Amino acid sequence: MLGYGPCFSAEGCFPAFCPFPFLELVGKLFLLPGGLLERMIVRAPATSANLGSGFDVFGMALREPYDLVEVRRIPEKAVRIRSTAGYQIPLNPEENTGGYVALELMKAFDLPEGVELKIWKRIRPGSGLGSSAATAAAVAYAVNLLFDLRLSREDLISYAALGEKVSAGTPHPDNVAPAICGGFVIVSSRDPLKVYSIEPPEELGVVVALPEFEKGSTRRAREVIPREVPLSSLVHNVGRASTLAAGMALKNINMIKDGMKDAVIEPARAKAGMIPEYEEVRRLGERLDAGIAVSGAGPAVIGLIEKGRRAELAEALKELYASRGYRCEVYVTEPGPGVSEIEEVI
Repeated sequence: MLGYGPCFSAEGCFPAFCPFPFLELVGKLFLLPGGLLERMIVRAPATSANLGSGFDVFGMALREPYDLVEVRRIPEKAVRIRSTAGYQIPLNPEENTGGYVALELMKAFDLPEGVELKIWKRIRPGSGLGSSAATAAAVAYAVNLLFDLRLSREDLISYAALGEKVSAGTPHPDNVAPAICGGFVIVSSRDPLKVYSIEPPEELGVVVALPEFEKGSTRRAREVIPREVPLSSLVHNVGRASTLAAGMALKNINMIKDGMKDAVIEPARAKAGMIPEYEEVRRLGERLDAGIAVSGAGPAVIGLIEKGRRAELAEALKELYASRGYRCEVYVTEPGPGVSEIEEVI
């Protein structure tokens, strides 16, 4: 993918021969005897899954917000979460998405050493912005490089997705895939895993509104989804999802916005009281000609609009939630790259 994701070829592979140019600099500081790195700091982006019509299939990485994770090799065959900063998360590796991924990789490859994690959690847990996926993706990416596992892109995504079992009860890849690849991602198949990534239009702007609202767990959000849907709703969503994907490929923002309308998942979650002011937010999007969808399981709402109109949409969303008594954090951002190495915490 062009410009997105760490060292992927144009065919979407994570090649074993990838030179990782950044190691020339970072390796001088943290290289162990034998050529392996001792530690690595990874930046992992927030992601928005579904984008309306693409439930469990579409996902997109955002430039902000993001988490930082330091992964360090330790002599003991164990996973330790030494300390965290930002939002509170579990320190028990079995209950932490990143810790769980590290444990699974250690077991699968019989790694001779363990890892210590330090997590700067800047993506609010339970927000619908892929907070758990960011940690999982960062750890999978770092362990792959620290121990020279040479995982393919699909294997990297599969191991990162295991961390989602901790928060959602199932290893779904629609957040970890864009967190690793960057840009817009289509998970076309899970068994076997097939992922396609597309660079979004340069002028596509993103506004995320995150109201202060306790929606319940991601697991609960999946439980309220209908197991059977009318044929008319299926046809609607297939048509919209096709339009959105084509819009990404053709760099047509109007097609992207038009393709975000969902007739199945969002109405069910709104009916269950998990999405505050859902109808009002949808109508606001229509008035401003913005594509509006619930981000993941919510409560965050994502708006896609031309970059030059982001401020207008951000202000309108903030005013709407304020008028209904909700405090609301707003991010004015854009599609962004996947996990990447940084030299220091910023």
